[in-house]
Amino acid sequence: MENKKKTRFRQFYDALPPKAEVAPKTAFVKKIAALCKVHEVTVRCWIAGTQKPDALKTSIISKELGIPEQELFT
Repeated sequence: MENKKKTRFRQFYDALPPKAEVAPKTAFVKKIAALCKVHEVTVRCWIAGTQKPDALKTSIISKELGIPEQELFT
C-alpha cells in the first residue's frame, strides 16, 4: 500500500474498537451510509480514499462526527 497520509475520516474509523457483538466499525459504516442515503460500499470507498463524498454528504458527516468539513477528507 502506498505511504499515504490518512484522512481524518479514516483516522476516526481506525480509532473504533475492532471487536464487539456488532463490530463497531461495521456499525459506523452502516450509520454513515444510512445518514447519507448511500450504499455501505460507497462509505467504504470514502474510508479507503478512493472516492470522496459531495459537499452535502460531507456536511452531514461533519455534523455527525463533530469534525470540521475541511478536515474530514484531507
